[in-house]
Amino acid sequence: MKNISSVLRVTAACIGIAIPTMLLAQQPVLRAVTPVDAGATHATPVVSTISAAPAASESKPLTDRWLDLQAFSHSERFRSEFNFGGAHLFDGGQERSFIQGRIKLDAGDRYSVGFRGSTGHYFNWAYSDFAGKSEAQRVNEGDLGKSFVGSPYAAERALAVAVDPAGKALLANPSTGWGLYVRELYFSASPAKALTVEFGSFGIERGVATEATTFDDDGYLDGERIIVRNPKHLFFDQVGFTTAFFGNVDTPSMFDRGAAFKQSNYRQVFVKKQFNERIAFSGEYNWLNNTDTLRQAVTVQVPETKVVDNLRFESYERLNTVNLQGLNVKGGAGYAVALQKTVFKRLSGDIGYADIDKDYSVYFGDRFFHAVGFALNGDQYGLGRHPFIHASYKVNPVITAFGFYTHAVGPEVLTLNEQGLTGGLTFDLKALANTGKRIF
Repeated sequence: MKNISSVLRVTAACIGIAIPTMLLAQQPVLRAVTPVDAGATHATPVVSTISAAPAASESKPLTDRWLDLQAFSHSERFRSEFNFGGAHLFDGGQERSFIQGRIKLDAGDRYSVGFRGSTGHYFNWAYSDFAGKSEAQRVNEGDLGKSFVGSPYAAERALAVAVDPAGKALLANPSTGWGLYVRELYFSASPAKALTVEFGSFGIERGVATEATTFDDDGYLDGERIIVRNPKHLFFDQVGFTTAFFGNVDTPSMFDRGAAFKQSNYRQVFVKKQFNERIAFSGEYNWLNNTDTLRQAVTVQVPETKVVDNLRFESYERLNTVNLQGLNVKGGAGYAVALQKTVFKRLSGDIGYADIDKDYSVYFGDRFFHAVGFALNGDQYGLGRHPFIHASYKVNPVITAFGFYTHAVGPEVLTLNEQGLTGGLTFDLKALANTGKRIF
């Protein structure tokens, strides 16, 4: 373990030098939660055994005034996944490098520039293939098409290819190599305590819901967002509005999505409420590519049960019929429920069940995506009924082992994730850098 630790320290130092250099010197060629990476932890500052109180330089990160580094990690995983017809779309090694944070522009932390960079070529995954056949290779070699032979979806897929060849072309691009894409880069201003305005490329607001019933954690929007915090007069802790462009699923780099700021196909009104220390709620109305959707989610903290720490229920209702290049797709609804538990502070995970309607792939407004079941919610969930289980074990402050498994049940649904198994390691480079004097 000492040898591994030494190697990781060298790696962290190299990456810490390389990433700022890439961001400043190679912006034209960059290909860079959203949520903070699950492997990220805040290391405890080292306190001198001589002094009764820690020195000021040790009690705060050295970069505290200007940098809020929320996550900095690298993950390696093996992923095996079958689609509805038995095609083995994923079966190999994948890697992800991830960085997320804010640059604070003033001492009062009212103005900042948010950023998120990661590997991965698509809107809905930040992992790059480095071993085995990629999903794009299998699509190009016809593995996806073979699964449609003799199926009730064959005719619609053939028609979708004819009327929408551009949609098929989007899935043919490989997600390979260590290209770091700047997925998010946005300006945030809070001129008043109750008001925040954001502009640029930012993550998707989900409230207390997850990517199972919304959109993938790796996704992004290009536009504007306003958040008002005034529970005294508005009841809710937060009320917000987003207007943006949702798309460019194979263009993760914000620098290649400049034209998206001239378009708008996404409107969202959302609210959040923390009722007490146990119960939190969020809800939204969302308009996207002519779809009208309501979403709700609630979490309940119940640690005294000793069996479960947290309960989560989330649901959505798509209210209208949408026309996709000649095909009418009716509305739908779905939900997900999960139970979360942490044991001995090292082992944590959840077990749950998701029921996502067969037409959730309608949101991108693309007939081919819909014809092959390519949904833009979390790619580990996909469409249909899926029991699932996540688990993670913190080996030490730097290394976390993780795993995920799901298998579709009930009536067959056109999905790219009939069965999925994932396992790997996350190396928390932020924690590694903070093993001595706290830097971040």
